[in-house]
Amino acid sequence: MAASAPARTGAPTAPGTPTRHRPRAALATVLLVLGCLLAPPALTAGWARAELTDTARYTATTAPLSRDPAVQRNMVTAISNGVMRRVDLSPLVDAAPPAQRPAIRERFTRGVRDFVATQIRGVVTSRSFPALWNRVNGTTHASLVTALSSSGERTVELDLQPVVDRARARLAHTVPAGARLIQRVHVSGTTLTLLRSDEVAEWRGPYAAVRTLGRLLPVAAVLCVAAGLLLAPRRRRALIGTGLGWAVGGALLLAALAAARGYALDVLPQSVTRATGAAVFDTLTASARSGGLLLGAVGLTAAPAAWLTGVLAGRRRARREVRAR
Repeated sequence: MAASAPARTGAPTAPGTPTRHRPRAALATVLLVLGCLLAPPALTAGWARAELTDTARYTATTAPLSRDPAVQRNMVTAISNGVMRRVDLSPLVDAAPPAQRPAIRERFTRGVRDFVATQIRGVVTSRSFPALWNRVNGTTHASLVTALSSSGERTVELDLQPVVDRARARLAHTVPAGARLIQRVHVSGTTLTLLRSDEVAEWRGPYAAVRTLGRLLPVAAVLCVAAGLLLAPRRRRALIGTGLGWAVGGALLLAALAAARGYALDVLPQSVTRATGAAVFDTLTASARSGGLLLGAVGLTAAPAAWLTGVLAGRRRARREVRAR
């Protein structure tokens, strides 16, 4: 009497997926999904940390703005407005009869404004302006870093006085009458308040979070993906999924930056033109957009490459089996 076959217990195992590999495959899947989800915020946090904490990098990033026509026009207008708010024409107007003073003040105001704007424009469009721009931006950024990373309350301002001083020197050097005008009319610079002293404390928490997350998130994303690929029983399939996840993550990051750009341009103060805001936003976020494009490109390259490698490997196995028969 033939012995009966031993009874099989448990649910049937999926083809090609041994039961002993299921916990490993589940852990690999979790790690890869987490790595793909972390990729966009990791790129964003790394970009923000670099721009907010590294003055040299920020200065290098914003350097091209000194040659942007929209930024130059906006700067000429902003500085001219700031200077005119501080121009004291009393020494010139008070010498005239009282009845003529309003007309003289209006005429002098218009003439001085055009004169000041011309000199400011000459400085802003000069060859030496990029170095002055970098110095002003570097000083402002260093002041911002100091205020956000230390205790106490201090106002963070963009001081444009160096530009005004350069215009005064240019005026006195190129226009003889300008020297006399400077002596008779008090002209001071202008400052733009970036953070009031009471706002600095509110931004210290987000600043510290960006510094920490900008360092940890990229490392965590890379480690999750690397560990997931090493643990995956089917690495080729895992690489295909990871590539698709990266492609989606890159697209989402670019979409988020586009939405942020639209919002930023809609809430610009009246003193900043839309063209200037667009130039500044695009310049500051250029590396973040490049990161999103790179993430998507790597994903769209890795997924098809892994799939094609699998197809070719399958054909080679099929040919070997045919020869073996």
